[in-house]
Amino acid sequence: MTDLYERAIAWEADAFRLISYLPLSPHCAQLLDEFTIPGKGSAGSHMCFVMPVYGGDVKALVEAWSSRPPLSLAKRIALHLLRGIAVAHERGIVHTDIKHDNIFFTTAMTVDAIEAWIAKDPSRRHAPEASADGVVQVAVSQPLPMISEEEAMRATYLLADFGSAQPSKLHRNLEVTSPPLRSPEAYLDAEWDKPTDIWSFGCLVYELVTSKHLFRYERNEKYDLDETETMLYQMMLFTGEVFRAAQLQLSPKAPEYFTATCQLKKDPAIFHWSLKSRIDDLKVVTEEEAAATASFVERCLRLNPEHRPTAAELLTDSWFDGVE
Repeated sequence: MTDLYERAIAWEADAFRLISYLPLSPHCAQLLDEFTIPGKGSAGSHMCFVMPVYGGDVKALVEAWSSRPPLSLAKRIALHLLRGIAVAHERGIVHTDIKHDNIFFTTAMTVDAIEAWIAKDPSRRHAPEASADGVVQVAVSQPLPMISEEEAMRATYLLADFGSAQPSKLHRNLEVTSPPLRSPEAYLDAEWDKPTDIWSFGCLVYELVTSKHLFRYERNEKYDLDETETMLYQMMLFTGEVFRAAQLQLSPKAPEYFTATCQLKKDPAIFHWSLKSRIDDLKVVTEEEAAATASFVERCLRLNPEHRPTAAELLTDSWFDGVE
């Protein structure tokens, strides 16, 4: 990472510093200190960031439970995450990698409790293994004990891992975000900015509520669509929108996938597969909550980034009424 930073490719340290000036947000990971240590062989030097002790990430939290998190918890996580996104955007940061793994949560463990836990489970390393630079021994990951559902409802959730962050400006020619959460403008190599985070956030809200992916990054054999074509196709099905000429004309990759009349070249059948019907089919929330959740996610998933609300605007949505 240090080599990438010195070549101005990675922007993590700058993003961390911007997030960590006063007033601090409880919904963004904080930078306490930073230093560089020499690496081994071709690895070069390593930039190290010191953060508070956090309890873990939402991906591990969800995987640790045998059942889907309740809607009240999904909303709490989403609200806290959105607050973190709003702060990042306010300070000129586009995160570009919003996903379960990058949402941390606080721990209620005291210093004494953590020290006692470490004493029972001392740090250790994997067996030595050969690498291009000689024999190495990698440390074993030892996360804190997983919290209960009751503790999760009291925890604070925060936006973390700014390793893919970029300064807020119009970008292109830079692949961002994991494929199922990637925005239309990023797929089409059009200019992107803060609204790309809003698209990813909307996808993530759907996942938090349903425990299912909204988009599938895979080939569609029925219509002979490759992975990107399938994503663009699904975007139209689930949003009920079509790509307009004004947007496609500003998208360098659009001619690879669309005709001059803004139709997908492979001409798959287009219909509206509403988010509400998808959530209803899963039977994970009441019909009323399914409608409210679908309405909220639809606000985030507008094909044209100019039509998406800001993070600050989404914070006032009635979907969050009563959520702390």
